[in-house]
Amino acid sequence: MPGIAWALLGFLILLGILGAAGAVFAWRMAVREPEREPRIEVLAGIGGGLITGIAIGVSALFLDKQIEESQKYATWRANVEIVEAMPGFTPGNRDIEGINFSGKLMHNADFRGVKVQNGQFQDTYLERSHFEGADLQGANLMGANLYEASLVGTNLDGADLRSANLTLAVVNGDKTSFKGAKVDAHTCWPKGVDKEMLDTVIVMNDGPDGFEGGEEAPDCTLWEGGERTR
Repeated sequence: MPGIAWALLGFLILLGILGAAGAVFAWRMAVREPEREPRIEVLAGIGGGLITGIAIGVSALFLDKQIEESQKYATWRANVEIVEAMPGFTPGNRDIEGINFSGKLMHNADFRGVKVQNGQFQDTYLERSHFEGADLQGANLMGANLYEASLVGTNLDGADLRSANLTLAVVNGDKTSFKGAKVDAHTCWPKGVDKEMLDTVIVMNDGPDGFEGGEEAPDCTLWEGGERTR
């Protein structure tokens, strides 16, 4: 909030205090000196007017602040949707529901603890990004590059991981879940992945090397060292 706004708010609060004091003074006079009724009514009217004024003024200031914040968020969201490269992206405390991240360059992004159910990340480059504790349930990660990404404790239930690259990704952390996730012959899993974690995935077709639900690095044919080969 600008300095002028703070000064105005302080002035309005002072007026409110004076108004309240005037109202209290008028009430005390009404009790002690009932014969001075006209003066009491004037003081009470002034006090009531000041209290009403402070309420309106403070409400207007906070409404203006909310509009300002809303405009800033709308501008930020529009920029995120338009830009193609966002290395190190982090949403902070902002709402990112409904933003389409497909095809963007977002290596080293920070989505820790973020809720992005049904998020759109098709063909998105997310190398070395952090998704610890994130909710990616139903997210579209088809063809996404998750090379060296951290998926510890990530909810990937129902996510589309067809042709996704998880080479060197950390997926064996506590509570990482792939229930109902869609995978195919081109899903590239990190070497040594716990296959028991993949018992609940939906396999569209088996990988050429016999690894159920895709391929296991470093033998993936779709990816080499985290770089797309086609």
